Amino acid sequence: MDFRSLLLNFPSGAEKDIYIREVIETKGHFGSLLELALLEKDPVAWRASWVLDGSDELHPGLATKYLSKIVQSLPALESKGTLRSLLRLLCRYDIPEDDQGLLIDLCFDYLVSELYPVAVKAHAMQIIYKHVLLYPELKDELVTVLEDQMENNSAGFKSRGIRLINQMEKL
Repeated sequence: MDFRSLLLNFPSGAEKDIYIREVIETKGHFGSLLELALLEKDPVAWRASWVLDGSDELHPGLATKYLSKIVQSLPALESKGTLRSLLRLLCRYDIPEDDQGLLIDLCFDYLVSELYPVAVKAHAMQIIYKHVLLYPELKDELVTVLEDQMENNSAGFKSRGIRLINQMEKL
């Protein structure tokens, strides 16, 4: 299946569902789509990552063997849509220990930067929160960053930030 050509002309969510079924049925397509998400420019890159995220959501575990590759590729991503979908996907996983430091650092960078949309920041804060459960020493830093960023971001950011702060206070 030539996903690149198909993703260039992607008129509706119905096609997304067809592509997701294809990825689930032929697991080898996950790696091919990941290459498109990481190496192509938009709109192919974000559409490929959108299908990857949807496929993994419906069939958990599809991304397991690609987690390190995804994390290691994040710094070079130019597409905010691809970043959003891949961070959403990563939220569902326990990240390999060797990749946790890089991912946490990147997520803090996404949170404090004005360059990233709220959806990227929301997934970034969720990823860091999951790591606070493993490394409680991150708690104070995350709370400080969230409180600092609340006035500069949307109501959705503020709501999610307050919810996570309240959850961390219970730890």
